[in-house]
Amino acid sequence: MKRLLVLIFIICQFYACTDDTPKASELIGKWNWISSSGGIAGSTYTPEITGETIILEFTSNSDYKMFRNDSLIIDCQFSIIKAESIYNHEITDMIECNGYLRRSFLFNAEGDLILADEAYDGFTSQYERIE
Repeated sequence: MKRLLVLIFIICQFYACTDDTPKASELIGKWNWISSSGGIAGSTYTPEITGETIILEFTSNSDYKMFRNDSLIIDCQFSIIKAESIYNHEITDMIECNGYLRRSFLFNAEGDLILADEAYDGFTSQYERIE
């Protein structure tokens, strides 16, 4: 757990996370996976390492889809909620998918989307917007 908290702190410091409250409208669009770090072993994965592509799509109709290698693996309705984060026990913005999948989110200074699993030994992932 301590390693995961340190990892998230380092990612935020490295990517100069903004203090602005994210809005649902900022999520709308497609996002390309850059990297994921975490888990029990504190591993880091990238498309180059895994040979996989991951695309997230958020629509103005609150549809959330995740594609892995062009195959749809998640299709649900998302909402933005405020809930207590397991990382710092503060109220934060989260994406909730059909009431079960919760991920904290923020945008770094470059406009990349940072998602953190709200689970112990979860992963923090970075995505860049697809123009």
